[in-house]
Amino acid sequence: MPPMNDDLDLSRPLRALKRFAWLVLLLSLAAGVVTYLLSSRQTPIYEAKTLILSSGGQSNNPALGPTTVSPPPLPSGAIEGALQSENVLGVVRRRLAEVPELTRAQRIVLADRLAQDIASGRGRVFDVTGQPDIYGNGTYTLSAAHRDPVVAARLANLAADALVDWDTERGLVKVNAAITGLRTRLADVERRLAAAGPVVGTPTSLQQTLLAQRANRLDSLNQLTALRETVVGSLSIVAPAAVPLQPVAPKPLRNAVLVGAFVLLLLSALLVVWSSVNRMVASDADLKFLNLRLLGEVPRVRMLRRGQSLLVALRQGRWSDSVAFLAAGIKSVLPRGDRKPPVLLVTSLFSGDGKSNISAAIADARAASGDRVLLIDADLRRPTQASIWQAGAQTAEWVDLPGAVPFPGEESRDLQGALTRPVTAQARRLRDNLHLLAPAPGVPAQTQAHLPAEAFREAMSQWGAGYDLIVVDGPPALAVADPLVLAPHAAGVLLVLEAGRASVASVQRVLDALLLVNANVLGVALNKVNPRGQVARYGYGYARRSTPAAAPKPESRVL
Repeated sequence: MPPMNDDLDLSRPLRALKRFAWLVLLLSLAAGVVTYLLSSRQTPIYEAKTLILSSGGQSNNPALGPTTVSPPPLPSGAIEGALQSENVLGVVRRRLAEVPELTRAQRIVLADRLAQDIASGRGRVFDVTGQPDIYGNGTYTLSAAHRDPVVAARLANLAADALVDWDTERGLVKVNAAITGLRTRLADVERRLAAAGPVVGTPTSLQQTLLAQRANRLDSLNQLTALRETVVGSLSIVAPAAVPLQPVAPKPLRNAVLVGAFVLLLLSALLVVWSSVNRMVASDADLKFLNLRLLGEVPRVRMLRRGQSLLVALRQGRWSDSVAFLAAGIKSVLPRGDRKPPVLLVTSLFSGDGKSNISAAIADARAASGDRVLLIDADLRRPTQASIWQAGAQTAEWVDLPGAVPFPGEESRDLQGALTRPVTAQARRLRDNLHLLAPAPGVPAQTQAHLPAEAFREAMSQWGAGYDLIVVDGPPALAVADPLVLAPHAAGVLLVLEAGRASVASVQRVLDALLLVNANVLGVALNKVNPRGQVARYGYGYARRSTPAAAPKPESRVL
């Protein structure tokens, strides 16, 4: 199992964000454009506003003595609650006929909406904002929204009038109660006065008392009646609603910016989570997590010129430096001794990781340095070494492999025949110190058999005496079982990974399978590394730091 790493690694999410930045920005921009177009097609909504003043002590009148009444200060939330009640919205519903701009159908729909607001206690037509002080003094803004600006203004004024009327009725509650009490007491005095008999001449003492009480009651009743006509509540309209000129909704630009920003943040968060859960092998830090050695990095190869070989491109510039570094690293870690011949098995996880190109480049680099190298194309289903070496693999002279003494016409010049009869095996001479042994050309893939493990071991033992390195280009390890069959008979296994393509879990699975057959995994070669990304410590990375002016142009195609 890979070791646990408690350090917070932010490089992986940052690389993922940088890699997919163009896609995230494109999707965010598309979401913003779609939102803008949809918002632009929505019906505009206008909002009219009325300013209402609240004064907690405006109805106090000390001259009225015990009959003085004034509404208490409005507590917090009273205005909001009253605006969504039957006392206010019910009045507005009944007065919708005073809005001539509304058709009968619109009036019915609006009345239903107001009834729903009353039932739910949530305002969709009207809204009020404002907060008075502890004495009830302050200002409120009552707003009404509608598709017609004139209707919005009329609705705001209707609601403001209804709210002021409600507040006035709230202030007259005590006055009306006092009037009712006085009328009851006055009726009692009239009853007692009638029971005392008619007043003839000089009233009796009882009649005088009752007449005085009646006069006092009538005077108080007249005062309260006058007070009811003059007392107002604590609310008053300061500025009636005017017809709005500009709609408040929709706001296409604002909505587009908000949706675009939301999509940008959402996609970035999902990308960070995805990069953390689905860890891809893209750098040496990922290999350290798997206890694997990074032997070298090879950058992406730009688009080749017509007729140019990929091998020729790998011999030039920063690619040559990277391949040379990789070949030297393999030479330093590949064990040499009597137990196993110097066989390097090169495999990958998936097809297209570039293992065949890396195999050819390593063999070419080691041969150029003076080592005797045999390159074997062991990928029976998709042999590619012949196409990599082009004409050299078809027209080069044949040479006998070590220990082979074939009779004319009995030579074994394909991989299967050479493994079966090593004494008659021959290979193509690609260049000085470099030979190629490949499968028989033109044989359908389904007819190709698996390489025999025992014959492979014996052939490697025989041929290993005549070479400093045997590079075996094997098939992908996740595709067929050949690499697991051949790995125990190789001195070392090189795993080629395309940077950012293989997950840590898949690499761990292949590594476990190789270790299970006692394979000696030397390390990993990262292929198709982006040279414009993080500066590496190998080959082209050094060139970039020393000569920044020679940085490669953006690639139009990756091979």
